[in-house]
Order: sequence, then C-alpha cells, then structure tokens
Amino acid sequence: MIILERSDDYDENFEIDFNLRNLVNTILMHLNSFLEYLADNHPDQFLPYIRALGKKLSDIIKKEEVSAVVFSLLRNYRLKQKGKDLVILDFFRLLQSKLIEVIKISLNLNKYYFSKRGTKLKIKLFDRTKGRIIPNYLIVVVLKDFMQREEAIEFYKEYIDYVYESKEVAPPTMEYVEEMVELFEKEYKHTHNFVAFKQVEGQIGVKVKKCMIREVLRDFDENYDKELAYYAVCYQDFHTTKRMNKNFSLTREKTVMIGNSYCDFCWVDKRYEKEIKHPEKEFWVDLE
Repeated sequence: MIILERSDDYDENFEIDFNLRNLVNTILMHLNSFLEYLADNHPDQFLPYIRALGKKLSDIIKKEEVSAVVFSLLRNYRLKQKGKDLVILDFFRLLQSKLIEVIKISLNLNKYYFSKRGTKLKIKLFDRTKGRIIPNYLIVVVLKDFMQREEAIEFYKEYIDYVYESKEVAPPTMEYVEEMVELFEKEYKHTHNFVAFKQVEGQIGVKVKKCMIREVLRDFDENYDKELAYYAVCYQDFHTTKRMNKNFSLTREKTVMIGNSYCDFCWVDKRYEKEIKHPEKEFWVDLE
C-alpha cells in the first residue's frame, strides 16, 4: 500500500466566492426534477408532497428573522429550464418562494448582507455547505410526513436511480482511477479530513475521517434522519463513479453520515482488477 495524500485542512471558516442565483437555480431544478418524477410515476403522492413540503418550509421561516435586504433578494426570481416548455415548479410559485427563503436562511445571509448589493460575495464554507445541503435534505426528509419511513427511503432511492439511468452516457471525465485522489484534494480539501491510498494498479481508496456535510446536518438537527440523509447526499456517489468512467466501480461499507467513525471509499478500475474485493475492516481501522 502507498499513501497518496493526507489532508487535515478541514476549515469551517474558509471563505469562498459565492453566487446566490446559481445555488438557488440548482436546488430549484432538483426539486422540479423530483416533482416531475412524482407526477409521472406516483401521481397519488404529488399533492400530499406539495402540502407537506410547504408546511415544513413555513415552519422554518417562522422561526427565523431575516433582514429586509436579505428578504428582498431574488423576490422576482423566475426559474428557467433549457429544452422544456413546462417547468412544474412555476405552477407552485408560493412553494418556490418558500424554498428560496429557506435557502437564504440556511446560508446565514444576515451575516453577509448589510446593504443592498449584488448576488456575488465571499461566504464561509460552512454556511455555503448549509445552504446547499439543508434544503436538499428537507426535500427528502419531508417524505416521512405522509408515508412510512422505509417506504420513503425506497421511494427516494428509486428516484435517484431513475435520474442517473435515464441520462445519456457522456464521454468519460477521467481516464485513470487515481484521478479520484486529485478530485478529493481539489474539491474537498477544506470540507473533509481524509487519507488517500493506492493498493495495487487500478485500485485506490480514501478514508474520510471528518465530513462537513455531516457536521452541517448535526448543526441543523442533532437527530437528523441518518438514512434519509445518506440517500439525499451520499448514495449518488455510486452513480457518479460510473459517470466518470464506465470501467470504474465504487465499494463502500461505512459512512460518517449514518454514524460510523469514517467513510471507506474504494474505487476499482475493472480493466485492471476483475475481482472487486473491499478491504477488510482491520485495514481501515489501522489506516491513519
């Protein structure tokens, strides 16, 4: 085994450039996609979901006070989706407005906006992560308000599978599995503490010891639903791995999101390793 990278640069106060409009559009389009899936595949669940999510968002808004400047941001926002005439969320403008308000609350924008200004600014990484993760978590966890928890988990899992399986297969974004380490270093340097390693040619792994996404959810709700959070945030990793290169495969048996002390990512390039075998528990425990 060769250690490729160690990162202990987790930093909640690290500042990054931030664009509110881009984030809002991404989250609203995610909700719109889910509403389309609901309407097409489970029409009986559509209106119960709209009502439950609207109530959940209203409850959060009532608890928070935002400045007049923050409240006015994106008040006349219009969601646009390329390539489609119908955007379902445009028929539920109140729900859309509520979600935008919850995004702004999650971002703690009161700390940053003191006067009228544009939508670009510097923001702390922890707040940026909150603004991205909490609304997406709410979109999932509200399913429990009108269906059984196990049914909600399977329901959302089916949706994620549908989203990725219905997408066109794009050209590979990575040639070698070792590039995953470069991605971790670039994207997660300040949001995760991790150690990356290479076992054999075509097989690398990352042990994540601290994850900002989990810290954000704990900050929001100490009793957050761990399994629904996993499907809201972590489950997609298996699909995105295949999107990066059809020859790549991800195995993972533990995640900090569901309460384990570490995540055990292991990527295999099947062109080198035909047999996919996840390292034993003792290996991960000893890896520091």
